[in-house]
Amino acid sequence: MRKIVILSFVLASVLGYGQKPQDELAVAKVKKVVFVSKIAVVFPSVDLKTSVETGFETANAKLIAQHFATNIDVSLLDKENLYSKSQAEQVLKTFFLENKPTKFTIIHQGKSSTTQYYIGSLETEKGNFRITVNIKLVANKEFISHLTIESDS
Repeated sequence: MRKIVILSFVLASVLGYGQKPQDELAVAKVKKVVFVSKIAVVFPSVDLKTSVETGFETANAKLIAQHFATNIDVSLLDKENLYSKSQAEQVLKTFFLENKPTKFTIIHQGKSSTTQYYIGSLETEKGNFRITVNIKLVANKEFISHLTIESDS
């Protein structure tokens, strides 16, 4: 407990909080340390575009799936289906196991007030694919609502 209180005093001086009576200061600063810690854990630091780029480049389905809507349309090589977030992640993992990426580049992007999209080129050991990622803005949060993977040959 003593270390937490000392840490909170150090944090308070770095963040520039004003001086309060001793008892109030210890309680107030411990709460702020916990709050700062919760923010760091809850919110991912990677934005959607970076997640898409890195996820396709490194075959990281989980990184991409963290931005999926609760239900997502996936069109994979002429087969389209509506999946839950976790099911769509598994479909993408399977695709990556069968098609190991070597390079991914976003070649075009567009945006309106509530939607945006990325079109990318994915090069794999087995061939090239065109990737289209449709994004919807819901309650000021971006979610991938449709993912299309089609052969680019």
